[in-house]
Amino acid sequence: MDVLFFAYAHSSASPLPALQEEDDKVYSMLTPKALQQHYLIHRDAYTTRQKIREFLILYRDNIFLFSYSGHAGGDKLLLADELSRAGGLAQLLGQCPNLKAVILNGCSTRGQVAQLLECGVPLVIATSAPVNDQSAKDFAVSFFQSLSLGDTIERAFEIGIGAASLGASIEVHRDVFLENLGDPEAPLWGIYYKGREALGIHLPEKPQQASAPDFIPNEKLIATLLVALEGYSEDLEFLAFQEKKGKPVSASRKRMAILNCLPAPVAEHLRKLITPMRDSDEGYDQASEGRLKQLSRTYAIITEMMAFIMLAQLWEAKLEHDELAMPAKSREVIHEFLHRPLLQVGSYDYIELVRSIRQVFEDDANQGLVAFFVPELEEIKELPYNNDDFMAANFFLNTLRRRLSIGGIAAEEVPALCLRAEESLAEIFSHLGFMAEYTLASINDIDIEKYRHQLKPTFRHNIVRLIDLLGGLDQTDLVLERFTDNRSILLIKEPGMEGKLKELNLSPFIIDKHAFETDAGDTEVANIYFFSHYEKEKDAYYFYRAYNPDEELLAASNQQLVIVKAQLDAFFQLLGPANKEPERS
Repeated sequence: MDVLFFAYAHSSASPLPALQEEDDKVYSMLTPKALQQHYLIHRDAYTTRQKIREFLILYRDNIFLFSYSGHAGGDKLLLADELSRAGGLAQLLGQCPNLKAVILNGCSTRGQVAQLLECGVPLVIATSAPVNDQSAKDFAVSFFQSLSLGDTIERAFEIGIGAASLGASIEVHRDVFLENLGDPEAPLWGIYYKGREALGIHLPEKPQQASAPDFIPNEKLIATLLVALEGYSEDLEFLAFQEKKGKPVSASRKRMAILNCLPAPVAEHLRKLITPMRDSDEGYDQASEGRLKQLSRTYAIITEMMAFIMLAQLWEAKLEHDELAMPAKSREVIHEFLHRPLLQVGSYDYIELVRSIRQVFEDDANQGLVAFFVPELEEIKELPYNNDDFMAANFFLNTLRRRLSIGGIAAEEVPALCLRAEESLAEIFSHLGFMAEYTLASINDIDIEKYRHQLKPTFRHNIVRLIDLLGGLDQTDLVLERFTDNRSILLIKEPGMEGKLKELNLSPFIIDKHAFETDAGDTEVANIYFFSHYEKEKDAYYFYRAYNPDEELLAASNQQLVIVKAQLDAFFQLLGPANKEPERS
């Protein structure tokens, strides 16, 4: 479906009083046709370079019109108090095959027109000098009102200029080429185009019903997982060898081998997606809003685990190196995560949290102090910047999570969204096959073993390995020459060529409820909960059950799970105060 992209750069340093009114009125006028499925509206009030880039990639094939309003200059836009050069924006817009027009409703934006036309944009509306805030608002409101009524872009431009001229005398320029434009200081709007046919552009006149895509749910996902995990699984390597020899391998054997590769919290959510459950209301292997939610949850559990691994390592590094510098922005993001309210949980962007923690590790003052426990996380850190498919997949799935958290997905959108979400999740998994090298384990008890013939004691840890989901969790002993933390969840990397087992304590971000109960009350050997949010009024941290997020939340307060609350409080204090960086004008 065609997308109208509105980027508003509200500036804390130089606020524009009329910009919010413009934003609200334009959205209000275009919404009726959006509700009738003529187009989708993407509206970004506090836009940034990164957000524009992400959204342009996300909607690349569907963007019909791009409009920017805010502070600007001859070769730049001021986006949420940062500058964006025109060349980069022009290249991104030039990669949008459906784009019909660009409107730059800011001061002196004519200097950006040539690059936009050269990059393939059919039509650009821009200014050649500073424009009064009120006049800019009047132009935009009347221009888009005219478009919403079915007028061509040429007619809408004339009406917009007429409205802006009520408060001032405005000279107008229109041209195919950027030559002989007259006095560059003249306060004028201009409409520039590659061919006169562009003047006849108008908004889509009919509802655009999303056609049901022809795809088999899970086909793309399973195929990607088989390739991504094969190098980490003897079972999958054997199945691939069998197929190469011409022997048939059943889909159920492939699914079981895939699920037994992955840490149980991820495997459980993936199981719900790829395992047929025709006779159950829980079945997610058909296009439905339930499948969309499960695709979203599977993505969320992956990104949360990555974030918790990074947080756990940050804690270890801070304890080991008291001099570890904490950039103010990183500290602020982590503080906000630890004390976020419940309303933010469904739409929280874990990628931003991971990025902020990584910036601590890579800060110039911390060089050489921290090595990634999961080195693959360091290897993929640049993916969001140099791999558009990976970035678009993350961004789409985060956007889907936000939409699901507030509701309002139309039934006709569901099949296409299911296809896009599966493709995006497959793209994420294609880079994360290394997860199969790591195991989650819950520590139940630790015993000291020291006999007279031994020079040093050893420590026998009674653990539950949170893997081998379909065969039952593995309860066993792990003997180490050191002791780990009590009642903890460990991320374990099995001994490699160096012959040493490595572990990282992920508690209190991930906990096993059974470790804190004298009587578990059920037959499960582990009951894993992930950190959810903080409730200030009750001074309590809340956790959700990893295998079923819809169950009642578990509270860590002064009355319950006191040790868990104490750990989170201690980590919070260790970070230091969350002083925000000063605003830049």
